Amino acid sequence: MEEKFVDVKGIRTRYLEGGKGEHLLLVHGGHYGMNCSANDWDTVSTGFARCFHVMALDKIGLGYTDNPRHDQDYVMHTMVQHVQDFMIAMGVDRAHLVGHSRGGYIVCRVALEHPEVVSKLVMVDCGTLTLARNPLYDQWEKEMAQIEDERERVRYFWAANSFNNRHLTDDFLDRLIEIDNLPKSREAVANMKAGLMSQFKANLAEELGQTHEWIRSGGIKVPLLIVWGYNDPTATIDPMGVSTMHLIFPSTPNVQMHILNQAGHWSFREKPDDFVAAVTSFLNSS
Repeated sequence: MEEKFVDVKGIRTRYLEGGKGEHLLLVHGGHYGMNCSANDWDTVSTGFARCFHVMALDKIGLGYTDNPRHDQDYVMHTMVQHVQDFMIAMGVDRAHLVGHSRGGYIVCRVALEHPEVVSKLVMVDCGTLTLARNPLYDQWEKEMAQIEDERERVRYFWAANSFNNRHLTDDFLDRLIEIDNLPKSREAVANMKAGLMSQFKANLAEELGQTHEWIRSGGIKVPLLIVWGYNDPTATIDPMGVSTMHLIFPSTPNVQMHILNQAGHWSFREKPDDFVAAVTSFLNSS
């Protein structure tokens, strides 16, 4: 996958690109200031590139993509709009969208707002649709504060949210630490701690009510695959995965769900071959 940058309405946006075929856009999870990035997909992007033209972007305020210009833009809707604007900047009229965690919520909103630009939709371990934050995160933050070594502190969080930590290679940990230490990442973290996290949560809560009504009224018009890690400790299969199923299935005829066993929150990283096979089969089906 080749690293590139594109201007998206004044936001310098980093993305990884490779392969040929139908457009496939991968949207990672996390919110402003976290070390999530397009590299989260590095265990599956090459596999997808055998069949598709793959693009994995760094969301606004994450990875190597610029932060929002104004404080009022530190909201979920800004991330949704940035993905839509990225597609326009790339000249992509229509694509398959795959989103993980908060990225799953983002691609769902894109499909609701602009079904004409989405071929098929895949949501992965998307607890955001049912619960904004699991209390486990608070426990982990307290435990991480006791770990002095930065590398071990980063490893702890990602390992705790996984079924096993074999996917946490040295190269991947190096990337996470590099992103954490970018001035723009530190700025985003400081902004969120200074009060913008409350703004983010309030906006998300408001949007969730609207999103649920939209889904229940049959708003998802494109084929949808929900993928979940059975052992996800934060976006738990029960109740979050089950609640997501009950929210979407009654009003969305063309939907299915695939469970990956022995896989945590980053289920696609822990079971890359199974994930690529399931998603590719879904995307190629008539």
